[in-house]
Amino acid sequence: MIQSKVPLQTIFVLTALVLSIRPARAQQFSLGILGGGSVTSGFPNHTVASTIPGLQYGLPLTVFTTLSSDAGDYLVGAMVEARLTKHLSIEADGIYRPLNFRSSSSNIPAGPGSAPSNTVLTWEFPVLLKGRFVRIPALPSAGAFAEVGPSFRLASNRNDTRPSNRGATGGLGVETIFGPLSVSPTLRYTRWAADPAASTPYVPRTAPNQVETLIGLRWRSLHRTK
Repeated sequence: MIQSKVPLQTIFVLTALVLSIRPARAQQFSLGILGGGSVTSGFPNHTVASTIPGLQYGLPLTVFTTLSSDAGDYLVGAMVEARLTKHLSIEADGIYRPLNFRSSSSNIPAGPGSAPSNTVLTWEFPVLLKGRFVRIPALPSAGAFAEVGPSFRLASNRNDTRPSNRGATGGLGVETIFGPLSVSPTLRYTRWAADPAASTPYVPRTAPNQVETLIGLRWRSLHRTK
């Protein structure tokens, strides 16, 4: 089941708004694909010790719950961009990212790789205002850009987790033009809201800080407006 307090209708409405923008100085619409990897792990690495009274021969028992996750989750998706002015555009992405983690409970501290791996399937939907203000003199066809906006997230195959469904994203990148194509390496940071409170203890919580590296390949001038 997909977990989200943000209805799917919200995602569709945001995408429709991007596609329907027709400002007087709009230049073009474009589609593209993107991919990359995570610099940070999807879950924090930590061990929590808790004492349960009277479980072992009437004596308290200490239980260690270990959560571990590695960076390097891959990302792949698609983008749509609406150019507003010469320097401003709005980009909406749909990005698939699996979040991997290991969780175990034992009366002795567990090693980081001793538990089986679990995967949470997520889709990220950032809607970003992108500004292109800096040209690179050594590369006439290249320029730097900055982007910022809200992000939404849907999750399935949750493995007892409850990933938060909203956050804020900012990024910096360089766009290089090759005829009808543009290539955009980008470094993005997302701050996710805290995961919803769980009804049972020791539920793995996703890391609130997410850093990703992405490369976008965009087909320019898909549709021009006057």
